[in-house]
Amino acid sequence: YGCRVLQRMLEHCVDYQKTATLDKIQLCHKALLDDQYGNYVIQHVLQYGRESDRDSLLKIIVENDLLKLSRQKFASNVVEKLLKYGNSYQRNTIVRQMLRVVTEGETSQEGVGSSVLLLMVRDAYANYVVQTAIDVVPEGNEKRMLLEELKANEVQLRNYTFAKHIVAKLGVK
Repeated sequence: YGCRVLQRMLEHCVDYQKTATLDKIQLCHKALLDDQYGNYVIQHVLQYGRESDRDSLLKIIVENDLLKLSRQKFASNVVEKLLKYGNSYQRNTIVRQMLRVVTEGETSQEGVGSSVLLLMVRDAYANYVVQTAIDVVPEGNEKRMLLEELKANEVQLRNYTFAKHIVAKLGVK
């Protein structure tokens, strides 16, 4: 029940208590991010925390492979929340990671030459990260490139179970 206590502290404590709590949690960001219970604490940090907390988590996500984390049940929820509560820079940074082309020698040989985005839309958890990005990323270059990459591959995406919702969103946007 410790994660519930921390969540309520972030919601209801006065600033100096909240700051002390966030400072302690920040020491564990990486460990909590994909933890069965800790991810809920991190989601609350993203919602109720400081800009510096969101920056710290963005750095961890970028350095630890957005695709890998987005494919994990618990970490994918954290990535979604960062998109939802992050500022424009943070959201656009995640989209730039999605648009990155997978190169030879990365952790998995799967998808070499494909964008991270096209691998994400096929995954049971990562596809929700893509849907959230479509909904919350501000208008601009990154959003335009995100939508262009998806539209350019729309026919292929229709063949993937988890991409069908994304294809439907493209028709609406």
